[in-house]
Amino acid sequence: MKIGIVGLGLIGGSLGLKLQSLNHTIYGIANNKFNEKKAKEKKLANFVSCDLSLLKKCELIILALPIKDLICPSQQLVESIPKETILTDVGSVKEPIVNTWENLHPLFVGSHPMAGTEKKGVDSGFKSLFKNAKWIITPTQNSDFNAVRTISELIKSMDCEMCKASPKEHDEAVSLISHLPIFLASALIETAHTKNNQSFLDLTQKLASTGFADTSRVGGGNEQLGLDLAINNQINILNAINNFKNKLDILESLIKEKNWELLSNKLAEAKKVRHNFTN
Repeated sequence: MKIGIVGLGLIGGSLGLKLQSLNHTIYGIANNKFNEKKAKEKKLANFVSCDLSLLKKCELIILALPIKDLICPSQQLVESIPKETILTDVGSVKEPIVNTWENLHPLFVGSHPMAGTEKKGVDSGFKSLFKNAKWIITPTQNSDFNAVRTISELIKSMDCEMCKASPKEHDEAVSLISHLPIFLASALIETAHTKNNQSFLDLTQKLASTGFADTSRVGGGNEQLGLDLAINNQINILNAINNFKNKLDILESLIKEKNWELLSNKLAEAKKVRHNFTN
């Protein structure tokens, strides 16, 4: 197919590389001339431009833009997408994006690949990012059947496991397993960063190893993404934080009360169910 990708950062750039390897022709839209030049050098698409008229050639377009630009798209972008072109996005919240684009485009179906790194920008994309990743599509009763089928087939062709959920279900689920960890990791990093004792801080930083790195990784990512998630999935994230605080309070009480048996049971139960989230 002739596929357009609007935004050539981590997700968009990785999509461009992967889809080219599957013999699709990729039309990439960069946000400025500097990134256009870099995207051409990295061969993120067959054709790269800042000119949105490039999208007129496409049978399918993927919007790989920041959340705020998906929820409040420019009029120029909206007018550049042909009404007969199938359209999806890769935003990590779905309700506000789907609500926006279903009113703007008849063949829009929301989607979200559960893949990423802490890197961002036109230099960050790589072809294998989506290998064995979960990729969620969020059709509604308004979605066009052929658009859903075409997007589903494309996702499966990229070695991804496709899931379906409503936009509301998606946002509730990812608030727990994707959005909450960002804020927990941020709090963990701040807690460990004890500023009032430099020698102690030096020691903790020196001793930090793979466990701390694994636990805190998502707190070292794109701060704009974390802010956009908080703004646009606020209620679900607050519910997740409140639920987490309640669980942490229970653990705190068990330690205070020296209830080692029940604490051990809690740790064992968490260990037992963890594999359901990591398979």
